[in-house]
Amino acid sequence: MPGFVGFCEGEYGKSQLLFILDGILINASIILTTGVFLSGYIVLIDASDLLAGILNNANVWGSIIALSSFLIYERMEKRKNLLLAFSLVSRLMVCSIILLPLISNNRSFIIVSATIMIVLGNILWSFYGIGANVWVTSIVSQDKRNEFIFLRTLWLRISFTSVSIIAGFVLDWFHKGYTGFLVIYISALVFAITDAAVLWNIKEPPNPVSKSVALDAHLFFEPFKNRKYKSFLSFIFLFYLGLTLSNSFTPIYLIRYLKLDYGFITSVNVIMYLLMILSTRVWSRIESRKGLQFVIKVSVLFVVSEVLVYSFLTNDTYFLLFLAPVLSGIGYGGFNIAVFTYRYEIMPEGNKTIYEGWFGAVYGLSVFIAPVVGNFIMKMLPEISNPIYQHSSFQLLYLISFILSGTIVLSMLYRNEKL
Repeated sequence: MPGFVGFCEGEYGKSQLLFILDGILINASIILTTGVFLSGYIVLIDASDLLAGILNNANVWGSIIALSSFLIYERMEKRKNLLLAFSLVSRLMVCSIILLPLISNNRSFIIVSATIMIVLGNILWSFYGIGANVWVTSIVSQDKRNEFIFLRTLWLRISFTSVSIIAGFVLDWFHKGYTGFLVIYISALVFAITDAAVLWNIKEPPNPVSKSVALDAHLFFEPFKNRKYKSFLSFIFLFYLGLTLSNSFTPIYLIRYLKLDYGFITSVNVIMYLLMILSTRVWSRIESRKGLQFVIKVSVLFVVSEVLVYSFLTNDTYFLLFLAPVLSGIGYGGFNIAVFTYRYEIMPEGNKTIYEGWFGAVYGLSVFIAPVVGNFIMKMLPEISNPIYQHSSFQLLYLISFILSGTIVLSMLYRNEKL
């Protein structure tokens, strides 16, 4: 693979290469069962906007329960087999929601069953994610870790960009009907099974075992005694709460209300993905010169700006969809990776699973609350009908979201205390 020179050496060189292949496969699987493809299926089975908003974030807020994973992982010297089980069962449950209409014609049964399967599947995925992140970082030396993460992220973005646009046109080819979703979700399952075979061949370094690990308050709340990490968690909670108020409803807004074709939506998203890919190496170079905190503070400005653009998006201004992904692509190209690498930089070498667990829990709680609060706000907003506000409840929510998340970003940029 281009760009991998310098990594495929030493005891874990092959495993590092396989983890890049893992990123390519598993992200292809995930992209086909989240975002526009999950929201499209929710529209197909005629479920509510609120349910769509909540389930769109299930892969994130499922990590609230996974906070307890350190009780399992810290007792295990080898975690690989358990992680494989979590990954396979999780993806099987989420991908299998496509089979529910073949089992029953009862709408309530399909919606309730799909909700349960998505929630349980994503909780298991969160258990996997915490252990997998520690696994990935454990096979790369500290001095090469940031470079490896940027490289792996580059390849997985190439993966889900390609898969996403193809899947969008597949759905339109099948007239947005059930057959198209069946093809998409079965493909996602095939990617997941192939990924499990790749993971099976990756080495796992032995983990320090603590047989005395228990739900000890001192150990459990250790991340909150780390000043930098506590400040980081506060920012993550507040920022994603403000941002996700609105963007958790974006796929449903584009599909159900603006009635845009899947091919068009995914083609526009490709702009974001391509800019994420192209900006990855740029942000990597900026990080090497200016540091991770600088990347976070600059990239987050682009991320917030995307929400403002959506506040003016209607059927008459659909061309704004070409501006929004430019901003988000550049922003997330640096922000996502910088947040990942920064938190591993400020956490200690020991007890990483509890630190990673708290990150997932705080992030998950934020994006779980956000669509519920966002739905409540939309019901309270006045109905406005004019050329600018054609779907005012959604558009005004985007504006509120921009103001809240923007305020949080400004407070981060101008406060004396570092993140």
